[in-house]
Amino acid sequence: MATLRRMSGPCLLVTFFFLIYFPIPTRSVCAGTVPVETYDQLLAAIRQTRADSQARIESAAEQEKVREAWETGMLIDEHVLRHRERADYGGQIIQRLSQDLGTGKRELYYMLQFARMYQNVPIVTVPSQLSWAHYRELLAVHDEAKRKSLEERAIKEHWSHIKLREVIREELGPDIDDNDPDIPDDGTTELPEIMPGPLDTYQIIRLKDSLKIDLGFGIYRDVPQKWAGKLEEGSIVKFVNGKLQKTGQAPLYTYRAQVTKVVDGDTFHALIDLGFETTVAERVRLRRIDAPELVTAEGKAAKAYLEKILWRDQGRVVMQSRELDQHGRPIADVWVQGQTVDRELVDQGLAEATD
Repeated sequence: MATLRRMSGPCLLVTFFFLIYFPIPTRSVCAGTVPVETYDQLLAAIRQTRADSQARIESAAEQEKVREAWETGMLIDEHVLRHRERADYGGQIIQRLSQDLGTGKRELYYMLQFARMYQNVPIVTVPSQLSWAHYRELLAVHDEAKRKSLEERAIKEHWSHIKLREVIREELGPDIDDNDPDIPDDGTTELPEIMPGPLDTYQIIRLKDSLKIDLGFGIYRDVPQKWAGKLEEGSIVKFVNGKLQKTGQAPLYTYRAQVTKVVDGDTFHALIDLGFETTVAERVRLRRIDAPELVTAEGKAAKAYLEKILWRDQGRVVMQSRELDQHGRPIADVWVQGQTVDRELVDQGLAEATD
């Protein structure tokens, strides 16, 4: 009280304002509900606090993704309406936005359709409510009453978006509009099948007046002396049974790799065999897709599914990397047992095609 008496009038007002609107938390606020007398009780309480915090983080991330999708669609719709007299303007805008934002055209069309179907943005307040992946599935249901019923059931029964997709297909069948008129169908899949280049194939380049074998990743090996007169800059060679063989033009930078850790739904760590008894450890980003953020439930599902795919052959994969990201890490196409990894993730609705 002596301290308060020494304060001036304005200082007292400011002090009382902060005490009323920003009260100092007491110990009972944090620990009053769970007894923590023993270490085991303390550990359990901290684990529960961590779980509750993660649930709030996931809920906030899901809410923001749903809001972002709706607001993006609304902005596109309003802009296109302002220029509706221009033929195919909407398609042109989607194409430009896809290139400038690095977002797949189909994803942008989904956002546009989402804004047109929902007058107001759906609000996610708890983790059990629907994510953007759920709403993408619901866009196939054009009957508003049916769509609302499915929403309520999905929330009540805690369906994943994959479960929701299955129920939609089972119950509605021919009523589903897979080829929505708002989403142009060019007759191709979101991610076409691609094939890797040949393994153990390299290009001869010239560095500082000498020929080198380019292994990729900024690593080079000297051309054996006995081959120096047989090769020239730009030659393509194969390394077979310890010998170099000159070959024709072929896609480069295809390697065997061993996965060591999955980071999220589109990124993993691997040991990459460059040949010539050279191995590098790299963080690899899948080139053609973008998976949800790991803080979301959908992001966790994408990571778990990528782990499942990458370990089908005990972590052995083939990858082709012709570019690096801004941090110098490889961006790659990846195959497991001859099948592209990214296409399966997209087909499962666990990632967005960006290529």
